[in-house]
Amino acid sequence: MTDPQATFDGLLRAAHAAGASDLHLVPGERPRLRVDGTLAPHGERVFSPEEIEAIARAHFGEAHMARQAREGCAQRPIRLDDLIRARSTLSMTRGHFSVAVRFNQGPVELSLERVRAPEVVKEWLGSSHGLIVVAGPHGSGKTTTLYALTEWLNKNRPLHVCTVEDPLSYEIVSKQGLVQQREVGVDVPTVSAGITAALAQDLDVLVVAALADLESLSAVLHAAETGHLVLVQVHANSADEALERIVEATPPSMHAMVRRSLSETLRGVLCQRLIPKATRGRVAVYEALAPDERLRATISSGGRLNGLPRGAGSLSMRDDLATLEGDGTISAEAAAE
Repeated sequence: MTDPQATFDGLLRAAHAAGASDLHLVPGERPRLRVDGTLAPHGERVFSPEEIEAIARAHFGEAHMARQAREGCAQRPIRLDDLIRARSTLSMTRGHFSVAVRFNQGPVELSLERVRAPEVVKEWLGSSHGLIVVAGPHGSGKTTTLYALTEWLNKNRPLHVCTVEDPLSYEIVSKQGLVQQREVGVDVPTVSAGITAALAQDLDVLVVAALADLESLSAVLHAAETGHLVLVQVHANSADEALERIVEATPPSMHAMVRRSLSETLRGVLCQRLIPKATRGRVAVYEALAPDERLRATISSGGRLNGLPRGAGSLSMRDDLATLEGDGTISAEAAAE
């Protein structure tokens, strides 16, 4: 392999042309592409551990290699040909380097309409303060949706928006709003440090792409309580589970305080999955949890978060699936699965 970076760029172009959401390079294996949710080999070439290490060193550089050695993995954004946007992750398996790439298949110019976010989201984004949670399992497109919400604020409200990302996935150009993006490991050492920097700079909106630890969660809740609009991403399978995860991420001694904070600041929870279209590609299906007084009281009192009451504007994933099936976007089989 004469030029590791050229080889890697060629794989990126081929994966993007195939419509892949992910590319995997594992030593002793052929490259794998995930297209429309299905993982399959690409080409016949088997990459040796030495070849993947050469690609890793050419692509990630010494700083990211050192971070992988310290922390177990390292990530960096990818921009190629002014078209391909992705993020790469360097890790190890059986003592050798492996590389994974997640492509941003959504349009660079994001909008609520393009990700088909529920209408109630605009009401949440019109708030002066509070907490909006974007949730979903791994690979559900929630990062793209989080950026679409951020871009709506940027286009429609003259606010100072600060993001904390690990890594940076999309570059946002300021419009009506003023947007500052901070990447962990490049601009700030940790998520909590990025939040602290944002809070010190006349902040209106805080966007946190991942809650890394208790310190960052506490900072997010504090920001929502002190007059800021906060958008945060959480890994969860449902809106109820997203709130449970926020509470359970804290020590039991803090549960009552966290529940009180959520009951007072929550503007809404948006949870999503990606479903195969009847044609090629995938589409997001949503659950929207809008709080009302009953829901807030249930959260605050320590009631079960599973099966929370729904306020006006809420949407069940079952109803959204029915809409997509009804207009022919997805098949009955996909909806049932």
